[in-house]
Amino acid sequence: MGQISVIISRNPGSVLSANQHQQTVGYEALARWEMSPGKFVPPCEFIPLAEDAGLIVELTDQLFRIACQDALSWPAHTVLSFNISPVQLSDRLLGLRLLKILGEVGLPVHRLELEVTESALINDPETARGVLDDLVKSGINIALDDFGTGYSSLSQLLSYNFNKIKIDRSFVATFEDSDRQEKIVRAIIALGAVLGVKITAEETQLRRLQDLGCDIGQGYLLGKPCPIEKTLKVA
Repeated sequence: MGQISVIISRNPGSVLSANQHQQTVGYEALARWEMSPGKFVPPCEFIPLAEDAGLIVELTDQLFRIACQDALSWPAHTVLSFNISPVQLSDRLLGLRLLKILGEVGLPVHRLELEVTESALINDPETARGVLDDLVKSGINIALDDFGTGYSSLSQLLSYNFNKIKIDRSFVATFEDSDRQEKIVRAIIALGAVLGVKITAEETQLRRLQDLGCDIGQGYLLGKPCPIEKTLKVA
């Protein structure tokens, strides 16, 4: 049947500063199902299966615990970024379970960042708002992932307390070749500055993103996904 494990995205959060100095500020936990040596099932396939089978809560709790335990080996300033399934934003007990695991593992609340997608806020917005508000009140940071696609709405930025906005890769992959696209990226970065929200982009043009004022870069140019052991060499 294979095994589902946690792979850490190396250097997913590197500060982009004007003086070109880069500092690793966090790592993103990625779930990978290895069916056989070297053969993986992507989460976009097995996460829906877990949701349909009613196993998403148990799976998430197990992976979250492993990721928190791994994060203890990183420097104290380093943040763990963990993705939340859309289905879980309808679960009022989500926050209590996550806080319980944090307490048992010993990872401080401020070192956790939960990522949610825009589409996850659509199915049951009232419940999602309640769940996210509880998480924010407990001190957990919330990042809005894939901003700019799907159900983008400025009202979401008013309704939810996001600490970070992650620009969808489709906007930054070729924005230097499109004046219109660059203006959109500029506008999102400016919006983040006005709201006091950090902006993350999957870097394809590091220098240009720095010039535009993007706070954090993430992606293969900064580091590829790797097992926890390799992150310890660069943490």
